[in-house]
Amino acid sequence: MDFLELCKIRQSCRSFTGEPVDDGALRGIVEAGRLAPSACNSQPWKFYVVESGGARMEQMREACQIAGNNKFAAKASAFIVVFREKPNYSERIGQVLFGREFSAIDIGLAVENMVLAAAEKGLGTCILGMFTESAVKECIGLGRRDRRKVELVIAVGVPVSAQPRPKKRKAEEEVAVYLK
Repeated sequence: MDFLELCKIRQSCRSFTGEPVDDGALRGIVEAGRLAPSACNSQPWKFYVVESGGARMEQMREACQIAGNNKFAAKASAFIVVFREKPNYSERIGQVLFGREFSAIDIGLAVENMVLAAAEKGLGTCILGMFTESAVKECIGLGRRDRRKVELVIAVGVPVSAQPRPKKRKAEEEVAVYLK
């Protein structure tokens, strides 16, 4: 499948079958994140993978359902918890000089690599920004003293439907300007 086709089939999946995801597939997804580009090669990420079949899964599913949202997480087969680590010195200097949070951009690049890798394997993902952070940290074995922030959680699973929904995107002329 070519890259644009992969971009077209990737979507936020909110309906999983509950079937387990192969460990090799999860490792491939994390590898795609690990290989993402980052400012000054800082690689300011850490990924914790909660797989089905373990005692942590039910706790993670509950932590990801908050205020009536993300009910579909109850059927996810795995979760990838994404932390932003302290960037290296060069990246921190760049952030101060240019007023950009490069490490946040880096996290976005890594997460996009992971969700595209999952789509290529026929798996569904949904990037979650709403969850109970303290419960997520407890689930993965981190105490209250760990001051790192959970940036995102990626729900992963087998989608109920392999048919992607039509994408609703702005027209090219609304988002792109070509100059010579």
